[in-house]
Amino acid sequence: MLKHFLSSIILFLSASYFAQTGKTIFLDSITKLPISFVKVSIPNKDVFVLSNSKGEIQLDTLWNQTDKLLVFCYGYKPQYITSQTEKSVFLSPQYKQLKPITITAKKHRYGSTKLGETDHPSPREVKSDRGVNILTGENGELKSVWIPNEKSLKGYLEKVNVFILAMGHPTANFRLHFYECSKLKLEPGKEITSQNIIAKGTTGNEWVRVDVSELRIPLFENGIFVGVEWFENEINTSFTDTLTFKINYVDRGQVLENRVFKGNGCVIGLEYDTYLKNKHKNWRYRNQKWMDIYLNLESSFYKIDSTFKVPHKLIPDRLQISVPCINVDVKYIKQKNTSEFDDAKKRKLNRIEKVKEDNFMYPQSTVEELFSSLIKAIEKNDLIYVLKYLCVYRGDEFDDLVKDVKEWEGKLSPSNQEKCLNFLNICKNGLKDEFITHIDGNEYSLEVDGELMYLLHEKGKWKINPFSSRIEKDSVFQY
Repeated sequence: MLKHFLSSIILFLSASYFAQTGKTIFLDSITKLPISFVKVSIPNKDVFVLSNSKGEIQLDTLWNQTDKLLVFCYGYKPQYITSQTEKSVFLSPQYKQLKPITITAKKHRYGSTKLGETDHPSPREVKSDRGVNILTGENGELKSVWIPNEKSLKGYLEKVNVFILAMGHPTANFRLHFYECSKLKLEPGKEITSQNIIAKGTTGNEWVRVDVSELRIPLFENGIFVGVEWFENEINTSFTDTLTFKINYVDRGQVLENRVFKGNGCVIGLEYDTYLKNKHKNWRYRNQKWMDIYLNLESSFYKIDSTFKVPHKLIPDRLQISVPCINVDVKYIKQKNTSEFDDAKKRKLNRIEKVKEDNFMYPQSTVEELFSSLIKAIEKNDLIYVLKYLCVYRGDEFDDLVKDVKEWEGKLSPSNQEKCLNFLNICKNGLKDEFITHIDGNEYSLEVDGELMYLLHEKGKWKINPFSSRIEKDSVFQY
């Protein structure tokens, strides 16, 4: 009785206070506690304001533009409010049920590992001749990093670890987001964030570790995207840091430059590695869509080739780009991925022709990339590469195929080349996520335009069995 009486007094006082100040407060309808960082936006527009860590918000700027607002916060049911709504707004909890991953194993032995960027800059390495190892964001800004599943593990996330620097405001709050990575495309897909996950650092230059084991967030075949949403520090809302460092230019030599970095929240550390390793990992949310920060970088390689006479093939191994210092602890089932398919590399294809693997020219991180690489390799008539690195075989399929390859001298005839390209283009243009079915372990089937194919996901790469297409006809490579 006393507890109920005190709650009523608190609600009455808070309602009186916010009615006088013109502020609105968001409260949990069950616990009656404030909800941090609620997003209030104009419907169908990218215009919003955020409540603070105490659930408080000033909505005058939005009410001047509309008489109806959308209220959203992770873990709660979205709802609309009008200017006539009470100043104390109660949100109802909402629990999302994630699709479980079916894991088949004879013995359920579990293991743990880290995926993502595990290195971090020390305070003395914040300045570097390659740039500055910091990632900033403004209030409400959202960025994400792709964490690939290079070992084709099946399991769940246990912890998310973010390295926060001492620069800026290390005690500022930030929110974690999680996004599916589909089997087809390498980009943030459906958001699977089920709760309002808020974290912050203390002194900086530290790993902030967030336990998410109870949320059962699955690790997908192509990995997962982890997003960070910045919030301003409520004591001092902005910071400006000017750093001086040396840059080595090809045409000007070594030059001292100042760079100004601004933000109003925490600063995440960055680490550098080759373009080949870090490409497609950095994403920014702008104008209600995701953008790959380095998406257009590859086209500039050819300009560098012609300007500085540097072979563009060398650039992926030498060019250094940054990736946020974010990693995840994963709990996975230990099991040996047994498959009836075998890799051609183990069957000594080098006896025909020695070809080195080139994941820059022929990427295989997604099913779409696999088909793009198949098309590109066939266009170049690089048949040996296709058979060695992009395909898998079962039984004596490969041995039979090698006999034909020797007769063809490792090349397709123009007519066979055209038929292969037509078939592969039809497949690529008809790709959809729902057409891919998990069979067992790391084996999948793909049905496009009436054609059934078998795929293998091994060591973070997709491969195809060429004999599985046109089952009642000849193989795609045997016209």
